[in-house]
Amino acid sequence: MSNEKIDAILAGAMQEFLKNGYAATTMDKVAAAAGVSKTTIYSYFRDKETLFAALVEQLARQKILPLFDYQDPQFYQDDPQILLRRLAINVLDKGTSEQEALNFVRLIIGESGRFPSLAQIFLKHIEKPGFDSLSEYFTAHPELQLPDPLVAARIFIGALVHFMILQYMLHGQEIVPMERDRLIDNLVKLITINLTPKTELADKYTGTRQKTPRRKRTSSGKFQTDYKSEPKQLRSIRLTDTAWEKLAELAAENNLSRSEMIEIFARQSNREREWGVGNRE
Repeated sequence: MSNEKIDAILAGAMQEFLKNGYAATTMDKVAAAAGVSKTTIYSYFRDKETLFAALVEQLARQKILPLFDYQDPQFYQDDPQILLRRLAINVLDKGTSEQEALNFVRLIIGESGRFPSLAQIFLKHIEKPGFDSLSEYFTAHPELQLPDPLVAARIFIGALVHFMILQYMLHGQEIVPMERDRLIDNLVKLITINLTPKTELADKYTGTRQKTPRRKRTSSGKFQTDYKSEPKQLRSIRLTDTAWEKLAELAAENNLSRSEMIEIFARQSNREREWGVGNRE
């Protein structure tokens, strides 16, 4: 395929779709706008719907999907508050600065009643990849404590899209005004409101991640009883198989070892016991 001819056809198609709407656009008009023959268009695109789908794919590839960098491992490693703010700013910058893209989305919404397949093409190539990528990011960051990552992704992206529709497509700046920074600040806070910093995961129960001091052995090989203030539970904690599995799951959720979780529980138990004794006194 000739990339130059394809680009010319797509540019001509965009011009005609935006000027005439989907129904009134013909392949003859697209050919004239692109400066090619209708036969040339059909050699690349089977029909008008295929041509329209190619425009949606181009919009997704050039304007939308790069915002998520979903193929970049760094995308999943960035701090949630930093990434979400950057993502929101980029989405709104891209979405509101390019009038042609806005008009094309307006066209899709307007034609969705008569041509639902056009809207489905848009959802498949633009909305769904965005939802999936952000949902995967949320899943990879359990410290956000989001009960449903996919719902959270829809809330985040949906708020941004709704903002653009109201402010820039429906001309609602005066009727329903909203500062962009105010929306972004509160949206990021909403998603990260339960964020538990990784450095504090171990403090979830007791505020400490100290390990038990190693015990020394006597000359006969027996352990010396040098626990000092350490609770006796640290020496021997009996767990059933089910409890052991639950402990492993809890440790994994908090990025700790099972031994560290046992120590945390034991220290907590000891502190609660000491607190109770102090109160009785």
